[in-house]
Amino acid sequence: MAGIAEVLINMVYPPRCPLCGAIIKESKRLACDSCYKELEYVEEPRCKCCSKAIEDEEAEYCYDCSRKEFYFESGIALWNYSSQMKKSLAMFKYQNRKEYGKFYGEEFVRVYGDVLKSLEPDALIPVPVHWTRYIERGYNQAAIIANQIGKRIQIPVVEDFLVRTKKTIAQKHLDDKGREQNLQGAFAVSEKWKKNEHKMECVVIIDDIYTTGSTINTCAKVLKKEGVKEIYFGVLCIGNGY
Repeated sequence: MAGIAEVLINMVYPPRCPLCGAIIKESKRLACDSCYKELEYVEEPRCKCCSKAIEDEEAEYCYDCSRKEFYFESGIALWNYSSQMKKSLAMFKYQNRKEYGKFYGEEFVRVYGDVLKSLEPDALIPVPVHWTRYIERGYNQAAIIANQIGKRIQIPVVEDFLVRTKKTIAQKHLDDKGREQNLQGAFAVSEKWKKNEHKMECVVIIDDIYTTGSTINTCAKVLKKEGVKEIYFGVLCIGNGY
């Protein structure tokens, strides 16, 4: 019945390419073949900490990671934040294209599924959005990504472990110092999980984009204070530079 329902839904609402927004006519994937070929996957050499591509094959860390200390161990990023992915994620986040999460999750697991499973995390923790943004948007894009990944490799997703306690301004408009100040006091572990007897030992924070790492690092700091020993992250896209 589920298969028939999906066919009927696709007839009424034909699937659209998550990279260009056009209706997919013929493709074995969840994206146009032509768009798929243009995807810029992060390749070696890459930073051992944040997974950002680096030019110097001799270097272990990017410039940003070499001069900062983080509360997470390391992370993985799937794609470079190209103009193609910038457009795709904008539609995903701001134009109600929640269905794009299926493609994102499928690709992330195809490339990094074994890596995630090898970490043996207790849970995937999506970066939370403030409740006002949740009402405006109707969903948390990081939670959609996390659930698409989690269900494919049977790792639990805990959406209510972290809560956003402060509405922040967009990080892209700020420098490093401004980003840190903007995020001060922005996250907390929920009261429900503070009282929970089950303690997390290892988690993977999930988000859509990593630029300087301020948001993920702030989340990791809160988690470390709560006693989580190992913290990793996984993101769809990572910016260039630094």
